[in-house]
Amino acid sequence: MRRKSSKKVLGKISVDRKIIEHLIDGKSVTQIQKLLQKGKGYIISIRDLAVEYNYIEEIISGEKRYKPGIKKLPPFPESPFAIVDKITNSKTIETDLYLEPSKEWITERLTAGWSPQTIFEELKTPISRATFYRYMHRNNFMQSSVYQKSPEEIIHTAGECLQVDWAKLCDVIDPITKKKKTISVFIGVLGFSRYQMVRVVESLNFSTTIEVLQSMFKELGGVPRKVTSDNPKVFVTTASNYEAICNPGYERFAAHHGFTIEALPPVSPEKKGKVERSVQYVRRLFESYEFENYNIPTAQAHIDKKNELANLRKHGTHLQKPIEVFLNLEASKLKPLPSLSYEIETMTHSKARLDGYVRFENKYYRIHDQFKGKDCFVIGSQKLVTIYSSGLLLDIYERITDPFVSKACKDHYKQDFEKTLKDHGHYISRANKLGEAVGQFVEIILGRGEGFVDLRVIWGLLSLDKKYEASSINKVCKEAIELSQVNLRTIYSLLQLTQIEKSPTTISQVEEEFKLANGKYTRPMSVYKKHLHLVQ
Repeated sequence: MRRKSSKKVLGKISVDRKIIEHLIDGKSVTQIQKLLQKGKGYIISIRDLAVEYNYIEEIISGEKRYKPGIKKLPPFPESPFAIVDKITNSKTIETDLYLEPSKEWITERLTAGWSPQTIFEELKTPISRATFYRYMHRNNFMQSSVYQKSPEEIIHTAGECLQVDWAKLCDVIDPITKKKKTISVFIGVLGFSRYQMVRVVESLNFSTTIEVLQSMFKELGGVPRKVTSDNPKVFVTTASNYEAICNPGYERFAAHHGFTIEALPPVSPEKKGKVERSVQYVRRLFESYEFENYNIPTAQAHIDKKNELANLRKHGTHLQKPIEVFLNLEASKLKPLPSLSYEIETMTHSKARLDGYVRFENKYYRIHDQFKGKDCFVIGSQKLVTIYSSGLLLDIYERITDPFVSKACKDHYKQDFEKTLKDHGHYISRANKLGEAVGQFVEIILGRGEGFVDLRVIWGLLSLDKKYEASSINKVCKEAIELSQVNLRTIYSLLQLTQIEKSPTTISQVEEEFKLANGKYTRPMSVYKKHLHLVQ
């Protein structure tokens, strides 16, 4: 009866067959070791078994060169050698018997969150650590979610990468507001030299993050080729396992300094383990700081002193001082800092209101009507405000700095009635219909008052055509200008002294004027009213 092979057994069968095939082809043990990445001892043991099973024969005794034997290899996945079940040795049995009374205790400690290392230390048994871990594997204790396999080693070249991460430090009570506030640290570690930088902050917003990164680049005296981070909103707007969508402001910052953004997939902190390992270490460095008298300058001075000592100690990985490795090997590999400093911008997401305005920093900026109700992304510098939606640039405004001005709108976005409120040209055009002097009179009124215009004066002048002829109004306006008395009271006085009022118009005259203005067969409303009166 053929034994059902597991995946591990099939892998071993495949490797054993390859070793035999390479020996048949005349390859040496060293060559096979390089090809298959297997140990020499294992290859030699398989070679001896292949000779015993007559798969190969030695060509000349003592030369360790082989040729095909009288027996051929069986078809895969049949094993070339007999599979013998391994009997559990006495040492394993003794270990299981010794630890069996503590099995329930071990289970409780694993459930409570203890690591296998701590459990071994607390047991205080004469059993070796490796034997204890093998016991844990045999009893499936190491499959607990508490135990995790160590991640793959991360290797960087000089100047290649800066790994960054946020970490909560503690909560303190603000002495002024008496409210709790969270204190955080922003940690940066160079991947090659393990040179460490720490900044104490009270906010995790975009502006603070950019300020901190800039200060780190200035401390380094250059820019690494890549910055690796998680996917917080200040760096990434949409996280992804494949290609994250980065914050446009962060992309602008990266383009200005010339580094590549590496935003890791969600729930994968092990891929930036060099900075993750520093989080607990940095928190320990703050154990000697008195948080009762907390403020940012003293906290930053404390961590700077501690961090300076940390960079002078030998690192556990490369066994060298990070500061020496950085100065001697890595500093010269960094990109130079840009000649122009980066202007820190403010980023925000805002929804366009139904009146077409987008809010930014408690001010409002107008966009096209077709984007009403849509989500917009706004980037604000000290002078400009740039508005985007769905990847499209909508408009750029000068930033409103006047505290008494709340809205900005360009002329091509205004409605007709809004343009009329700001543009006084229609007053001049209407006045010119009454006469040239009337238009000149209105221009003088609009030009005075240091920006404030009393429109009641203009409407009072333009409404005089109901009682006086246009020629009479034009004449008195000309006289008022010559007398340098450009005001409505002078106009009234001149009209009463020198001009005659219009004779009242009859209904027939109104109808004739209406026909001339609207058409030969058009009738005024008075005709319809008369018809209605007759019906009643």
